[in-house]
Amino acid sequence: MIDITRRGFLASGAIATGLSAHALESADITWVSDDPYLGGNFAPVGREIDAADLPVIAGRIPPDLSGAYMRNGPNPLFKPISFTYPMDGDGMIHAVYLDNGRARYRNRFVETTSLAVERRAGRAVYGGLAHVVRVDPALVRPGENPGPVKNGAFISVLRHGGHLLALDEAQHCYEMTMELDTLGEWKAGTDRPIRLGAHNRRHPQSGALFALAYSVSAPVVEFHHIDASGRLVRSFPVELAAPTMIHDFVLTERHIVLLAGPAVFDLKAARAGEPLLQWKPGLGMRIGVIGLDGSDPLWLEANPFFVFHFANGFERGGEIVVDYVRHGHFSLGYWAGPRVPPALHRLRIDLASRKISDTQVLDVAVEFPRCNDTLEARPTRFVYLPTLTDTLRQHNPPSDTFNCMLKVDTETGRVVRHDFGNRIAGEAVFVPRGAGAEDDGYLAIFTFNLEDRSSDFVLLDAARIHTEPVAVVRLPQRVPQGLHGTWIAKG
Repeated sequence: MIDITRRGFLASGAIATGLSAHALESADITWVSDDPYLGGNFAPVGREIDAADLPVIAGRIPPDLSGAYMRNGPNPLFKPISFTYPMDGDGMIHAVYLDNGRARYRNRFVETTSLAVERRAGRAVYGGLAHVVRVDPALVRPGENPGPVKNGAFISVLRHGGHLLALDEAQHCYEMTMELDTLGEWKAGTDRPIRLGAHNRRHPQSGALFALAYSVSAPVVEFHHIDASGRLVRSFPVELAAPTMIHDFVLTERHIVLLAGPAVFDLKAARAGEPLLQWKPGLGMRIGVIGLDGSDPLWLEANPFFVFHFANGFERGGEIVVDYVRHGHFSLGYWAGPRVPPALHRLRIDLASRKISDTQVLDVAVEFPRCNDTLEARPTRFVYLPTLTDTLRQHNPPSDTFNCMLKVDTETGRVVRHDFGNRIAGEAVFVPRGAGAEDDGYLAIFTFNLEDRSSDFVLLDAARIHTEPVAVVRLPQRVPQGLHGTWIAKG
């Protein structure tokens, strides 16, 4: 770990030791790769840094805003044997702590047992989703991950019942301290580690967390009901047509809504050297509406498509309404080539007639939809999500490269945007300001400047995202493109 505070990081943003900004980035990463998702701003960083009194280079941090913005992402420490974005990597959480108009930064690896094995070996020993590799048992100590699938705990970060959790894709999650020290695999009040999915949903009345964990070998998904204190209440299975990848799901006040598309695991294909995850459109899309206790699943059929991420879902007038980003097919890297790009859609399920309807809300390539999380599972109209415009001066950027934040009114179709120009932007996380209107708050975003390779923490006014940022805070090192984040209010 390198403590920039002790090495002379000044409030003006200067480096008293004479180090340039380039000297700070990826100092402990010596390998390179021609994979576009391991280069540019996708390239990992190795240094773990603490920096206080970050310079505010535009606007001001609201003095009454107190808490932490945290974002996780794939950040392989060792050059991967196989790497498929966004499904492989080591977790690294980047955090900006706000208090009394000041900001500090801290980043740490999630110290999983998989990373412990590779640290001792001094190299990558696990394969990846596209190329499964048998791990030498001599490298693995009791209680560590024997493989073949690596658990990097790199997809998202969530706080529930006083527990800060780093999450992977339906594997054991890791509990962290608020200062990002790794405590170990989380057990949710039980005697064994619990598997959670990358995205989990909180019930608006009880405060309980509903979480899923799918299987790569069995046609079943398991749901966990975890109470507001963080203790497992019960688990229940839901049977599927095939072992299916389900990255996200929807929770309403009375139901779980599960979209099981034809992205399925094929162990036979993996043994033959083919990708473990296969797209089999002949299976179609199955939409399940399930009681919160696991009872009475209702299955509806639709033409094949795929969903990585939902913005929100809720019940209104006998319908379940779901706002989500629809992919015409499954593609790691989200989308590529001439295929139809993912777009924001609204799905309606009429529970009485058992019919579904689907409408495209926005004809623009988007991903990473978010809403005001305090209204999760209740009616919302605004979705915040990034897109790419021609103001980004980068030739043929890889998918998952964005530079413009959109605010979409799903009731009227009105779109308001904040274009960052030649800066790459990630997912926006809603930071509530009060208990007022749905958009009464801020959007917290990490951005990256292609010209000087600097990274900033940006706050936009969620009610008026087209205006100048509320605050722009310069970060002490480059923050790579990541995946999902959260806001944790102090107190």
